[in-house]
Amino acid sequence: MVICTGCGREFESATDTENLCPQCQAEILSTLPPDPEPGRLRRLLESPTIVLIALNTLVYLVMATESRNFTFTPQVLESWGANSGALTCSGQWWRLFTSTFEHGFLLHIALNMWALYNLGWLAELLFGRTRFTLMYLLCGIGGSLGSICWHGNGVSVGASGAIFGIAGALIPAMLLHGNQQLRKVLRGQLVSITIFVLYSLVSGARSSGIDNAAHIGGLVTGLILGALFPTGPDREEHRGRLRVAAGTGLMLLVFTGAGAFARQRNEPYVEEELALSAHGRGDISAAIVHARRAVQLNPQNAHAQFMLGTMLLDTQQYGDAVQPFTTTARLRPKFGPAFVNLCVAQRELKMLPEALSNCEHGAELAPGDSESWFNLGRVRYDLRDLTGARDALAKAAALNPQGFDENLQYALMLIANNQLPDAIPYLRKAHNLRPQDDSLTRLLLRAERQ
Repeated sequence: MVICTGCGREFESATDTENLCPQCQAEILSTLPPDPEPGRLRRLLESPTIVLIALNTLVYLVMATESRNFTFTPQVLESWGANSGALTCSGQWWRLFTSTFEHGFLLHIALNMWALYNLGWLAELLFGRTRFTLMYLLCGIGGSLGSICWHGNGVSVGASGAIFGIAGALIPAMLLHGNQQLRKVLRGQLVSITIFVLYSLVSGARSSGIDNAAHIGGLVTGLILGALFPTGPDREEHRGRLRVAAGTGLMLLVFTGAGAFARQRNEPYVEEELALSAHGRGDISAAIVHARRAVQLNPQNAHAQFMLGTMLLDTQQYGDAVQPFTTTARLRPKFGPAFVNLCVAQRELKMLPEALSNCEHGAELAPGDSESWFNLGRVRYDLRDLTGARDALAKAAALNPQGFDENLQYALMLIANNQLPDAIPYLRKAHNLRPQDDSLTRLLLRAERQ
């Protein structure tokens, strides 16, 4: 009788050099890649790793074909199901899943699929195809939740959370495997995977373009599942199923708690999204209510402040609009439209000196924006600075030659400065843009007769 070096049981050896029992030999052989044979292509196509790589690649190619580009904007990614604190937490929880099959550019998907190919085959052999697939999907969701729990709002895509999860699952699986001989065989793989994880996390921490929160979320999910899910053929099938069910149930409970935390963390952005949605439906009152709520939850959110101010300005609530525009200008001192809109509100409130200062500053910050010069011209006119008003409106008309208001107001200002011949071309252009305006038609006729 010989003592098995793998499990310690006694068995009858056919040779003097044999030191593994038949059961341990079978386990080791089951983890090795199959020898080339006619059925290899079929097994390759049945591999979850290959199927997942194919699905990710297919999604990328379809997106590239539709957008006619290999690099996608945040708007394109969102339309295809990207993960976002505002959208996901507003009830679109399916984005936690769909975002794991999207990638932003060619190198992004190439690196992720290379990592998945190298890690996936080993995870398949250790956990089995079904458990590996379930683990991959859970780790992807765990990574998506990690992203919106940590970063809040923003766009996040990619399979890296799921891939880090698979790497994380392999670590306890190899460390805790019951077959001592197999642990020795996999020791080199364990070291390589650990180095890969640590190096990638350090690199991600140094780069603003890498979503390390998704990596950590997937990694933690994988570490837990790797410790709970059985590896190899479990001799007690019922016990193996219970371990898979327990691990899955535990992660679903964790996901529920993480989702609740993410919903609370992203509530200001959710309110922003609800405001935009209500505004798109034409329900301005509801849009303002949600915008106010977004500002109340996060007063330092310049985007929400500007959105609220713009909605109040559009509904002629000029007094209420001053504060959000003032806050936006303080939070984003280089954002010209905040100063211009503040100027518009102050002009309507007859706060002309303050309006002039803000319009001039807005025009300096956004010299290519016709609206900045147009409103500056109106404020100067109110202050009886006809020459300054004419010059500002001249720039507005030059920047927006097809703008009705710009052409008409510039023409009127030329007339006020006794430059009637110069005003006629701009009156004609305004008339061509709005020929149904009877008062403008009469004004043009009178100007042409003089």
